[in-house]
Amino acid sequence: HTQVTPSAMIKKAALIALAAAAGADAFAPAGLPSLRTARSAPSTCQLSMNAAKDAKNGPASRIVTGLVGGLATASLLLSPALDVVQHPLGPNDGGAVHAQGATSKKSTRGAPSKDANKDPESILRLSLPINEKNPIRQAQAALEMDMDKALKETRGEKWAKVAGLSRKSANVMQGKEKDILKDVPADRVDQAKVLIKDITKGLADLGQVIETQKKEAVEAKKRQVLANIGDLEQLMVREFPYEVPAEFDNIPQLKGRAECDVVLAKAGREKFDIDGTVFDKLKLHMVLDGYSAPVTTGNLLDLIQKGFYNGMAIQRSDGFVVQTGDPAPEDPDAVHGYAEGGKERTVPLEILADEDKVPTWGVTLEDDGRPLSQPKLPFSVYGTLSMARVEDNVDSGSSQWFFLLFDPELVTAGRNLMDGRYSTFGYVTEGNRGLSNVGVGDIIESIKVTKGAENLVMPKK
Repeated sequence: HTQVTPSAMIKKAALIALAAAAGADAFAPAGLPSLRTARSAPSTCQLSMNAAKDAKNGPASRIVTGLVGGLATASLLLSPALDVVQHPLGPNDGGAVHAQGATSKKSTRGAPSKDANKDPESILRLSLPINEKNPIRQAQAALEMDMDKALKETRGEKWAKVAGLSRKSANVMQGKEKDILKDVPADRVDQAKVLIKDITKGLADLGQVIETQKKEAVEAKKRQVLANIGDLEQLMVREFPYEVPAEFDNIPQLKGRAECDVVLAKAGREKFDIDGTVFDKLKLHMVLDGYSAPVTTGNLLDLIQKGFYNGMAIQRSDGFVVQTGDPAPEDPDAVHGYAEGGKERTVPLEILADEDKVPTWGVTLEDDGRPLSQPKLPFSVYGTLSMARVEDNVDSGSSQWFFLLFDPELVTAGRNLMDGRYSTFGYVTEGNRGLSNVGVGDIIESIKVTKGAENLVMPKK
């Protein structure tokens, strides 16, 4: 029998109430305002009733849709599910450690057959457009996938396995250096050699830390080594790997990656309370991935550099997403996106699937005949970045976007109804735990580009 703690029961009740509130507009008489905004992230009910998306807006069909959604949502929430494992991290912790803040503690019906990747930095490394047969991927896999699984084992014998994986990675770095460097452009080889030395030394240090059998210390050292591996892999990307269709030439495009620091302040001079620790400001670090979504990230990065979001309030925070970007949320007649020359600038739905080398634009993976395909950047991370849009118009994204507060009870990692239907364009890699305390009315004091601004390509005038 599955044991449910009081906190888990309270959480489930709250989620059910949330789902009911989100879907209540299905029962509202025609002509009355909806509880949902016109352009938003999906509600919990939308996740569970996607099959009814083609239902017409008549009263009878809306009631049926609401009933179907309510039953499906209740089924989702009340079935055995994954628990969230909380980590006592402050707002400037994060990365690979808090990426596991939504790991599985027990099995669940409908879960993926293997552990889904919930580490934003790992996903970003794996989605780089490099030669997958380069030996660096072997060194990475030994640390990133194999060692992670070994560290989750409870037997004492796991440490011998962990040590063996560290040696395996070190042997690749030492024995296959020439093969690794073959994919590095000539003008970057010297820099790559320095990184290889750092990685090799880091692996030697990791071996010594493993002997202490202190898991947290091993995880910390492993993250440092993997960060250097990611930097080395980034050097292997010679140029932007594909042509973006000419129809999007009028929109800024990010031909690579960019990183941003976000500073938020509580409304009314209150403070952020993160797991019992109080902070005046919440600081987040975001990575925008132009390799997966060049048009979406280019549009957003341009707005960030314009200062569009500075001083803007958080407009939705419901335990499922934190959303912002509407310049006039109180005016129903205003443009609820970025207006340029009196016309709203919109971006298409943009999704790069695992099996593709070029994104699809303007169509969901389901409508493209590939409902089981997975995007390179899945909704499996607490702090996934995604564009909000009008529900029935996939190409209506503009300035509104959201952070997903990943909850495996609503969005099962590796198998959910959001992947392939909303554009994902990056992750919060530091500070993501703090998103749990962000509320409506909290203010984005600033978003500043810290890296990759040179990758932004503006439209030719």
